[in-house]
Amino acid sequence: MNKNDILTGIFSALRLETRLYFEAAFPKAFSVALPRERQHIRFHLVLDGDAWIRAEDEEPQRLVEGDLAIVPHGSAQIVSDTPTRPPVDLAEVLARHPPEEGVLSTGGNPATRLLCGFCAFDEAIAHPLIAGLPALLVVRPAELRDEAAAAAALRLLAMEATNRREGMPAVVMRLVEIILIQTIRRLSSEDDQRIGFVAALADRRLSRALYAMHDAPERDWTVELLAKVAGMSRSRFATEFAEDVGRTPIEYLTAWRLAKARALLARSGLDIAEIAERCGYRSLPSFSQRFKATFGVSPARFRRESRGQA
Repeated sequence: MNKNDILTGIFSALRLETRLYFEAAFPKAFSVALPRERQHIRFHLVLDGDAWIRAEDEEPQRLVEGDLAIVPHGSAQIVSDTPTRPPVDLAEVLARHPPEEGVLSTGGNPATRLLCGFCAFDEAIAHPLIAGLPALLVVRPAELRDEAAAAAALRLLAMEATNRREGMPAVVMRLVEIILIQTIRRLSSEDDQRIGFVAALADRRLSRALYAMHDAPERDWTVELLAKVAGMSRSRFATEFAEDVGRTPIEYLTAWRLAKARALLARSGLDIAEIAERCGYRSLPSFSQRFKATFGVSPARFRRESRGQA
């Protein structure tokens, strides 16, 4: 079983999309407070100089050139030259210094340059993989010596962001998504970082059941069948799954079926009845009722609205 297939499926269903805010050029002394904002996964790449970042109640962390800070959950955060400097709200900074040609410059000779942006996703899908991420993740080149692919992606990200060549935003946005997935994959391989869904993904037995649900959501799965796939007793499987994932196996299966259905409705030309069947619903009315109860809109209307937004 390849756990990366599960990550691919989850991010495909979430319809991850990356956007850039601006390049921030700060003088030697600066401190900016970013407010809480939806569920966006915001990020800051240090192009030059250094900075400190604090997200929610986490301990401040120092960033140096080449480091990438990832802040999930739309958490409030402070970016500054020193963790003790009182911050100025981002709205006030933007009012005083509107970005020009994609660069936010607060005056003076810049000592620190950051590339700032966010990853948006289908927030109606409250997947435990995203919900279980820590408030702050920092990816450092110095810590990727044994991971050639991740180190190369981070180096390329810094090079593209610094050179500002034609097509830079498109390349940077794809690389940020790659590094985010690589970071989550790394969490599942580090014993001291395994919590929540990442712990279930790293568990040899629980991951077999997760893979089975993701690979064949249309099957008539029961807790007994999933426990058999995992090679565990029914009671132990149900208990450990709920402890790590935060949902019972059947609750997770139902949520995954509906998440997959949303992605197919938004992206595919499949008939709604076929989508329902692929996602484990033999009855179209039953599927429509469950979909509307969960998302507040019928499958047909969701498809129309998704295509209108596209």
